[in-house]
Amino acid sequence: MVDILNDRTDRVRDRYRAAQAAGDKLVTCAVAAYELIYGAAISPRPQVHLPNAEELLDALEIEPWTLEDGYAASRLRFSLRKAGRMNGSADILIAGQALNRHWTVVSSNLREFERVEGLQVVDWREPPQDA
Repeated sequence: MVDILNDRTDRVRDRYRAAQAAGDKLVTCAVAAYELIYGAAISPRPQVHLPNAEELLDALEIEPWTLEDGYAASRLRFSLRKAGRMNGSADILIAGQALNRHWTVVSSNLREFERVEGLQVVDWREPPQDA
């Protein structure tokens, strides 16, 4: 979401707009929304970044956290810990919810998310696979 918000990458902006135009269901989880709002609040210019973050979040469907998401994230955290591959807590919550709901995660943070077996991850900075 930060790449969309900052509008620094033409490809990310174009893919976001194309997804909107195609009527794709664009959702985010409450954890990712929290991370975006927190980042905007601690930025050097929160008076600019907070309204922009709120505008972006208004354009997305924000999915609440459920107990089933919690179980999925707990299983994921356990398996990553057992394999000696820890991820950040927020990333585990996001990935667990995405796994539970069979979502594709759109992120430029491939290093963390690609560690998660079975998680579909797309980086909008890269050209689409069919391009």
